[in-house]
Amino acid sequence: MKDVRLAFGLACALVTLPVFAQAHRVDDSGSQVLGGPLRLKPITPMPHGQLATALFGQTSVLVRLDVAPWKGRRGRIYMTLPQQADGQVVASWGTQGRLLPGSLRSGERTLVYAGPIDSDALEDTLRLSIQADGRELARDEQLAFSFEIDLDAP
Repeated sequence: MKDVRLAFGLACALVTLPVFAQAHRVDDSGSQVLGGPLRLKPITPMPHGQLATALFGQTSVLVRLDVAPWKGRRGRIYMTLPQQADGQVVASWGTQGRLLPGSLRSGERTLVYAGPIDSDALEDTLRLSIQADGRELARDEQLAFSFEIDLDAP
């Protein structure tokens, strides 16, 4: 009977655990694109008469994340890119070490930091590369990258 109560107690404890952590939007309003707007260009020159469809561009972004509301906690910060109405966009980036390098497609989120939040802000410079299909991308498309945090249990 003791084993049954222990098993039932463990089952009840598992049921009360949250299945998904709640994501909180991180204020990145202090971030800035360095060097002006990103211009996408054909990846390779195409033979005469053919349209280039794969576009590519690079820029640097100074990312400043206001994490003061979660100072003293541990968490995981993700970079997100909403699904684009006009096709798939692929972003990849390198960092200077505070955030993780990585890549993501529109409609996804990717981990850029995991660990303690020990300051009011996280800051890093990303060398961002964007690749898109020019047949589906609007001429003045704006990419709305954002960041969100999932907190570890206190």
